[in-house]
Amino acid sequence: MTMIHTARRTRLPAGLLLATLLLPLLAIAGDGYYIETVNRGSAVMSEGPQESLTKTYIAAGKMKVVNSGESADSMILDPESGVITFLNDGLQQYFTINVDDVAKAMADPSMAQMRAMISETKVSVEDTGESRRIGDWECRKYVVTKQGMMQVEQEVWATEEIDLDVRPYTRMMRMAGAGDIPGGAEQMAELDKIKGFPILTVSTMNMMGTEVRTETEVTAVRQETIATDFFTVPDDYQLKEIGMGMAPPAGHPPAH
Repeated sequence: MTMIHTARRTRLPAGLLLATLLLPLLAIAGDGYYIETVNRGSAVMSEGPQESLTKTYIAAGKMKVVNSGESADSMILDPESGVITFLNDGLQQYFTINVDDVAKAMADPSMAQMRAMISETKVSVEDTGESRRIGDWECRKYVVTKQGMMQVEQEVWATEEIDLDVRPYTRMMRMAGAGDIPGGAEQMAELDKIKGFPILTVSTMNMMGTEVRTETEVTAVRQETIATDFFTVPDDYQLKEIGMGMAPPAGHPPAH
């Protein structure tokens, strides 16, 4: 880069010139995060254990979660707009959920019974003080109990060695499924007792008389440059309409 003065032309030293030229590149390098998660478990109707891979991308205030397997689905979360976009990559279709619209739908008198059932869910978090190394990170163990329509026991191993806050996205997922229900703030406050980024989450629940155990383990977290158009819907995808209050399909963003 050259600086021009009225009296004379001043040349920058070669090293400074190179650094100046690289500034635009340095500004975008590592401006996002890539997270790889292995999901293990067995569905209620499955014949045996299953394993799948989830790839999560975070940049420019947005998150995209891409699931592997037969469903080949993905979702884009945008906390600023309050919109979650679900994509069926196999069928090249998508639909959107606005969390504010879900909240309005849940506030309808016809949803009173559902609101009451969800609001009765009790969440407790216990810091066990136990720690161990999982992958590249030193983790601390928390025990999470969720009691309500379904009882869920979770063992969450979280690390404070990763400086990445995914709570805006996990809150969006919760809002998309249940709206702004009474007691929701208290539940989130309890979950905030988990310090750091969840690396391994082991969940046990009872569904239709069958105990279901699932695990999500983060195996990679790294900085990456992610193009902004990665968080947009491809032009050849077809929009599908859904009814409000419909629960979103299952996803596996790193969350607790």
